[in-house]
Parts: sequence; structure tokens; C-alpha cells
Amino acid sequence: MRPAQARSVIGSRMRELREAAGVPLTRAATLSGWDKGHLSRVERGHTKPSRELIEWYDESFGAGQALVNQSVELDEAVRVGKDMSLRDMRRRGSVLHPILLGGSVPADHHPEDRAELVGETVPDGSRVCRDQEFEKSWEIRNSGERPWIDRWLTRQGAAGTPGWMRSPLRTRLPDAVPGEIVTVRMTLQAPSQVGASTAYFKVTDNEGRLYYPGLESPPVYCTIFTVYEL
Repeated sequence: MRPAQARSVIGSRMRELREAAGVPLTRAATLSGWDKGHLSRVERGHTKPSRELIEWYDESFGAGQALVNQSVELDEAVRVGKDMSLRDMRRRGSVLHPILLGGSVPADHHPEDRAELVGETVPDGSRVCRDQEFEKSWEIRNSGERPWIDRWLTRQGAAGTPGWMRSPLRTRLPDAVPGEIVTVRMTLQAPSQVGASTAYFKVTDNEGRLYYPGLESPPVYCTIFTVYEL
């Protein structure tokens, strides 16, 4: 994951949380002490938020530590992406490992390749009991001009942060011709910690390289709210 993409994801989640609380941006600026323009740039993904600002959103809008946890996951995904890119740079000796600014891409990467989320189960914010397993599915359309072969939906971030939603490291994405819709099913497990948590996934090759590294293709994700009991 690239830094710009991480900024976009966390900014979007911050905006969604504020709007869900019914707090206008001007009011949030007044309450927080941060400049309205700064908050706007953060929520649009133009500026990386500070840890203090993320914590303020969590506390003020009732998210526990959900945003902080997501920020840690995203920072780790960025670090892993940089490490992978550096490894590819060192061993690249031919066109088999093309490099884009900000990270490596699969050997069969093509600019006309597209993916589109068209449906999913377990809507955002679904309430799930602590440690409960549940199945999440995504319907994804091959909306580009290239066939999909041997692709994976791969978890982003690193395990170990509080509120980490457990999941497989990756799940095979069915092969698909252009225009075809495929369904990916995955068993996840709610964390023991009560509160909101999110798991992010991206389409990769077998080595974990991103097919869609740009901001035009954000990760698919699952967001739940863990409770003691339903």
C-alpha cells in the first residue's frame, strides 16, 4: 500500500465517523482546536493526520480506538509495501518485475485492468459478538479488458494490534473473463475487544504485489462493531 492510499483510507473513515455523529466540519474544528482547512485536507486524504487528531476523532465520536487501530494497520501496510518494493528493486534484472512509482506490481499488470465491487454481505457496522466467527462475501466484477488468472484477495496490515479482526492471510479470487462477476467468501472472527474494527483486503498476485496500487481502486473491507452479546 502506498502512503497516499493510506491517507485516503483513514481520511475517509474519519469523515464517515464524523458525519455519522451528525457533526459539521466547522463544529468539529471549533471543538477540537484544529483548523477547519486542516481537518478538510485530512478527511480528503491530502494530509496525514497526527496520532492526537485520530485519537480525538475516536474519543469524540464514540469509536473507542477503532481509528487508531486502523491507522496502525495502514502504517504497517505502507511499511510492508516499501520493503517489498525495495526487495524487487534489488533482484530486478529483467522486465519480469515492472516497477511503478510507489511500489511493485505483478508481471501481468496492465493499465486497462479494472475491478469493481458490486455487492457484499455483512453491511458496515454489523454487530457481532466477541470472538464470534462469521462469513463475509464480496461480489467483484472484472470491469476491465484483461482476464483474471491466479489472483488473490490479500489482507493488508499486520496482526497484533488491539481490536484486530482475525482472517485468513489471503483467499483465492476466482479466475474471470472481462465482464464476469465472481464471489469471494471468507470466514472472519470478531476480536475480543469491544468496539469498531475494520479488515482491509487488496487484489494481489501470488507474491502479494498489488494489481491496483493507485487511489482509483481502494481496498475492499469489512467493518463490524464488536459487542459483549446480541
